[in-house]
Parts: sequence; structure tokens; C-alpha cells
Amino acid sequence: MNLGLADLRALPLASALIDARGDVVVCTPEWRGAGPGSAAYPVRRSRLVVCVEPAAHSCAALLERLLYELDAAAVSTDAPRSLRLRMLAASLRLVAGRSVTGEAGTSADVLQLAAAGIEARTALRLHVERGDPFAVRAPEAAALILVQLAVNAERHEGVDAVTLAQGSSAVHVRWRGVARSANVTTARRHSERDRWGIGFARIAADAIGAVVHPPFADGHASTTATLELGVGRLALPLAAVRDGRVLRATRAWDEETGLHPGFDVSTDVRAGVALRAAADAAGAVASSGGWSARLADGLIWIAIPPDDVADRARDVIDGLAHERALTDGVAEPRRARIGALGHLLGLVLGRPIQRVSAPAWVRRMRELAGPFRLDMSIPDFAGVGATDPSVCALLAAEVGERFEVDGDALWLTVRPWAARDPLIAPLAGTDRSRVALS
Repeated sequence: MNLGLADLRALPLASALIDARGDVVVCTPEWRGAGPGSAAYPVRRSRLVVCVEPAAHSCAALLERLLYELDAAAVSTDAPRSLRLRMLAASLRLVAGRSVTGEAGTSADVLQLAAAGIEARTALRLHVERGDPFAVRAPEAAALILVQLAVNAERHEGVDAVTLAQGSSAVHVRWRGVARSANVTTARRHSERDRWGIGFARIAADAIGAVVHPPFADGHASTTATLELGVGRLALPLAAVRDGRVLRATRAWDEETGLHPGFDVSTDVRAGVALRAAADAAGAVASSGGWSARLADGLIWIAIPPDDVADRARDVIDGLAHERALTDGVAEPRRARIGALGHLLGLVLGRPIQRVSAPAWVRRMRELAGPFRLDMSIPDFAGVGATDPSVCALLAAEVGERFEVDGDALWLTVRPWAARDPLIAPLAGTDRSRVALS
């Protein structure tokens, strides 16, 4: 889908096309500059930047801390664990909306990283067919996409061996047998899917200028799933509609909606509502059901915007859980820090905090006291249960003075200067001098 300058001005989003020098080439009337967490889509040597809703300060701060700890874990760990952690850290940064500008490698790096990830995530036998290396943007993210394709082959196709094969501008995951289903049902938006894997693969591919092709029979009693790299076409789900039919659309739109060029959009309830909303808005951006639309020069443009920062943070938490095999072997206290930050971030986003029994809490806290270098005693707490020990250890090390026990109640007294620290915001009540842990 080729877009002219007039088309880019009409997009139903607060967006701008920014060139390699960082200059705005063209923008929509709603553009006020790239705010926190803006999503960027590579378009050849430029990028389309789309503004999204920012997150609360505590959410943004915890997300940044979590990403930092993952990066630090990758640097401080030896191979092959360091390869797996690099892959996870870089991929979650993409999911969180961070830029990949300047991060480059080769297809050889992709194969090495993917092999390490497949070994950790699966029981598959792996064969690698190498070729002449070519440049790859964000090889860690490309590799984790391939890991996901291999995982899907093992879990959904029942295979026990795969081949990673490098092409001229792509890497393939191939296995013997015919795919049971070539249809991939997922979504880029967090609220519209149940699982992380292929949704992540599409989000990551969008960010690095790549395309994930679903499994297809290659004519040799084998099935191949492909990651095509260096594509550089706009990956925003976007369509131009005229007289109720899709006139033009991006590949991402086709993947998300199934409403290919020529289709009557009245067959889709959400698209029909978006059309009516755009017509009523008379040239302004209309939002409906998570989609946005605008009427301009006889066309109605419909886009599926990227997730806001809070939903991306939810994807980061899901990814951390989904790819936990890649964090195996991380030493304490960093392993506990990563887990604790994930729990606290989840709590900010409305998820319940994990709790353990009192005996398990005391035992684990005493294990963590050394690695965290806690200078306070761990109480013989005998209540019903308490907040996950990794969270308690992190808070004690960073902002705590002492633990207090009163019957079934467990508290952490907080140092006076730390009352507004983002770490305690998820658990803090009206009394900022201490945090309830039971």
C-alpha cells in the first residue's frame, strides 16, 4: 500500500512521517510531537510515528526498571544464557514500544540466538542451514520470532524436529509433514487476543520492518513458516474505504481483519460502526471500539491503532511469563528483582499480587537476605500468608528500614525519603511510612 503526502495527512491518528534525520516530513492535524511511548513503524528509510496514551508515572517507572534489570542480566551472564536473555530483553523492549534504531546485526546472529532459544524453550531436534550473512535490524527480536514459530510447530503440529534455513532475505522454520492448519488467529492489540506468542511475533516484526508468513506446504512433504526481513513496508493496520468497500489496505490490515481490498465492510460490525462514526465526525478523527477513522476527500481511512503504554506493559508481563525458560539460570538477587518488578508492575495494572504461606515466606526471605544484603532481621511471621518474598526482599533492600509483625499483620517500615518511590506506590496505603505485606 503506497501512501502519498495527502494520504499521510488524512490518517485517522495523531501521527507523523519522520525521516532519517529526525525531521517531520508530513503530519496529521492532531500531531503535537512524539509523546511518551509513541509507536514507530519503519517505512523504508523513514518511520511513521503514532502517538499513544501514556501510562501513570508508577507504571512507566516500574516498566523501565524491569527492562533495565533484564538488560543487566544479559550482560552479567555467560553464553548460552546471555544469548537467551539478550533475545528476551530486546524483544520486550520492542513490545514496550522502545526504539530499535541503531541496533543491527546479521542473519548469522539471528541463527545463533534462535538456536539458543529453541534449545531452552523446546525438546526439538534442531538442524541449521546457514548461508551468506545479510544485515538484520534487531537480530534478537528476529530470533525470538523464529523461536515462537518453532514452539508452535512442536505444540500445535506435534513435530519433534525442525530446520532453521537461511534464504537471501529471510529465515525459514521447516519441518516434515503437512500443516494441520495454515490459519493463524491472533491480534496485535492486547485486549483482542488470549495468547502471547504469534501476537508478539507480529508486533515485533512490525517494529523491525519484517513480515511473518504462516506455515505453508512447500511441495516436498514439508511445511515452512517464514520470517521475511528487510521489508520496510508500513505495518500499521490501515485501510482506505470508498463506497463501503475496501479500496486499498496494508498487509497488517488484512491479517487483523480479513477484509481484503474489494470486500464490503458492512459484513464486519466494527468496520461498519467506524464508517458511520467517521461520516458523522466530518473530517475529525472518530474512535470506535478501539479503531479510529476519518473522512477525507471521498475516502474513509480506518486504522487499528497501536496499544497504549499500559497495555504494552501488560504484554511485557505476559511475555516475561511466557518466555520464563529464557531466564533460567539468572543468579540472585537479579532473578528475584526481575520477578518482583513483574509482580509490582502487574499490581499497578490491576492484577492481584502473588502471595505465599507464612512458612514459605520466612524460608524464602531468609534465602534472599544474603543476596540482597539486607541489614534487618527477618521476623518469624506466623500469619495466614504474605506478599511474594521477591517483592518483599526488593522493597526491603531499596526502601525499607525494618519489618514489623502484629499478630497476622506484617508491615515494612519505609525510610522517610522513600515515601513517594514508585516501588512502593502499588502497595502503599494512606500511611506512606509503612507498607502492608500481609
